[in-house]
Amino acid sequence: MKNVKLFVFVFISICILKLELHAQTAKKDSVFNMSLKQAQDYALQNSPTMKNATLDLEIAKKKIWETTAIGLPQISGKLSYSYMLTLSSTIEQFSSLSSIGENFGTMYGMFGAINAQTPNPYITHILDSLSALPSSGGSSSASTTNDMRWGLTLDITASQILFSGAYLVGLQTSKVFRSLSEIGVTKSTLDLKQNVASAYYLVLIAGENVRTLDSNYQNTLRLLDEISAINKQGFVEETDVDQLKIAANTLKDALNLLKRQEEIAKNLLKFQMGMEIASNIQLTQNLNEFVEIDKVASSVLQKFDAKTQPDMMLLESQEKLMGLNVKLNKSSYLPDIYAYFTHQENFNDKSFSFTPPNMVGVGMNIPIFSSGSRNVKLKQAKLQLTKTQNSKYQVEQGLILDYEQSKSACINAMEKVKTQKESMDLSKKIYNRTVIKYKEGVSSSMELAQANTQYLTNQSNYFMAVMELLNSKAKLDKILNIN
Repeated sequence: MKNVKLFVFVFISICILKLELHAQTAKKDSVFNMSLKQAQDYALQNSPTMKNATLDLEIAKKKIWETTAIGLPQISGKLSYSYMLTLSSTIEQFSSLSSIGENFGTMYGMFGAINAQTPNPYITHILDSLSALPSSGGSSSASTTNDMRWGLTLDITASQILFSGAYLVGLQTSKVFRSLSEIGVTKSTLDLKQNVASAYYLVLIAGENVRTLDSNYQNTLRLLDEISAINKQGFVEETDVDQLKIAANTLKDALNLLKRQEEIAKNLLKFQMGMEIASNIQLTQNLNEFVEIDKVASSVLQKFDAKTQPDMMLLESQEKLMGLNVKLNKSSYLPDIYAYFTHQENFNDKSFSFTPPNMVGVGMNIPIFSSGSRNVKLKQAKLQLTKTQNSKYQVEQGLILDYEQSKSACINAMEKVKTQKESMDLSKKIYNRTVIKYKEGVSSSMELAQANTQYLTNQSNYFMAVMELLNSKAKLDKILNIN
């Protein structure tokens, strides 16, 4: 029977392991087809940065209730047990009341009459405790000194803030703290979209660069085959063939490097999106969809308002916090008023307790004199508020300057893309003509190598200009909050 159970356990474990391995393999083999919008949406759902920003917002919401609960009724309980190892002489003398006999009733009545004329809750409570003592006769329930050694009490206290300036300011502060977290979510969203867009553009440019260079490499290999055949016929020198082999090897190394860079760019995109690095991703958009001058120009023509920027909104919230700090220091001059109710349950009926079982009261903490510390703190808070206002103005001007710089960079990048595109097309025409002349024996291998190098350089410059344009547009879209 034990062997059967062991076999079933091992069989189930193997099945679970196979299912897990199959799920992991299927996940790796599946391909995620992503447009830029889909990549950004995926990042907003799965990026740890956005998850943490959302958690900060939830924490801020809980913080509001935490602050609100301070001003709501508070109830606490306390259970305590005590045992006196040594009794004082006063308690021993007081316990002898149990042997007074008939005179105890007379004394009890006398104290009761006095208390009836001038009621006192403490004396009333003591008389209630004394009424439980036996009068005479040596009853088995008579109180002894041993009964007074131990005590077991339960205290229940309920309190309520009636007025507190610090509490009122705290409620306002918690709401501002929530708005800070909401602004943080907005800022994280804009930053993440820009980072994903930049990584997406990088993958597209790397892929386009690989395809262009691979085309050039294949053309060079075909040319090498043709020149090698002509060399065998004795029409060109061996040096020309060697020059083409060197060019082909150089292109091969550059192509392999670009392929590795493209893979790294994809990993960077997956990292920004919060996707596992081992996942497969395929971009569904091409570079030409983004390198459209009309779309870039539309972003440049958008109006800019510094007050809608998250950085500006953060400074405004900070200004509110500094203003609330001033209010908090002003509230330190006001009293705090609170009400309370206490109930004590004594589980030792034969002991004396001078604490009334039920009590209600109202308390007030009044600040009287602090040697000027409150006044100094208030002045410091006002100075901090002024500093924040100065920083707010400086940040506003800095945002306007950043917008103007980004706008200028975007315009410069548009112009640069046009000129670099023209230079790349011209160098390609020059290279193609040089190849024809080289085959006809008019151009030398040196001229062919120079034309090829010129074409590759202009091609690289063009892709760098495109990357500069897309990055500047992504930054400008972030500043203008364009989705």
